[in-house]
Amino acid sequence: MKTKTELKIFMSMMALAALCCLASCSTQPSASAAISAQAERTADDFRIVDWKDRGIGEIASPEWLLPAVRGNWNNFRSDWTVRDGKVLKIGVARHATLNGAQTIADVQYAARLASQLRQSVLTRAAIALQSDGEFDLVNNAAVQAQVSIAGQERLTDFWQLVETTGANRRTTRAYSYWVVYASDSAVWDQLVAKYIHDIVGVLPQSRTQQVIAGMFDEINAEVKYERERSEAQFNAELAARQQALRQPVPPSQVRTSLQSSDPAVRAAATTTPADTDYVAALAALAGIR
Repeated sequence: MKTKTELKIFMSMMALAALCCLASCSTQPSASAAISAQAERTADDFRIVDWKDRGIGEIASPEWLLPAVRGNWNNFRSDWTVRDGKVLKIGVARHATLNGAQTIADVQYAARLASQLRQSVLTRAAIALQSDGEFDLVNNAAVQAQVSIAGQERLTDFWQLVETTGANRRTTRAYSYWVVYASDSAVWDQLVAKYIHDIVGVLPQSRTQQVIAGMFDEINAEVKYERERSEAQFNAELAARQQALRQPVPPSQVRTSLQSSDPAVRAAATTTPADTDYVAALAALAGIR
């Protein structure tokens, strides 16, 4: 039979064990936190060494630039006269030379819009379709579908010369060329309609065609006027894309990842090597370390 002292020691040890268990259970990182921690260990260092209109006092990143990238256009609309209802989008190209970045800006912008639409389509398809086979057909079709930016107007541009220092301490320089485009609401609707039509047109099963065609309103509403993301949300999605470029999500896990409620997990699932320049430009702009 235990003495009172022994019982006190025993009870203290049990309480300590319970607290340790509780602490370990309550500190399990979320998917976004785990991704961000991994990115923190492998991220590059960035330094903006030159930029447009530097000689006349422009700052390295205009006040509207990062908010616009995060989906908030308030600062931009206060600086530029833009009619209500206009759809605003921003694109970026990267190249070793400024002329090269300017030359490929339109192509990169169209590819970025296609990537946004693809993620929106696949996120819904991952839930709505009944089999992995159907999902794979839609995924293949979405990869091939392209976007036409006819009817969109360039409003302004901005460039930055970014110096990147990698984990191996090697330094490289590249130009990030940011471009703001505007389109009438009807022009944007036609862009999305054509993108979905191109996907539906190559699907072999009528039921799958009907499911994807029926997503137009939801997809258009989501991508047309982007949601504003907080700094934490933006950084988590960016870190997820950085990690996905280093270690892509296996094809067998893409559908499951797109069913996640975590936007960072969904972003990683649709990140491809074609996003490399876009992600690098975002990281440099945001100063991710």
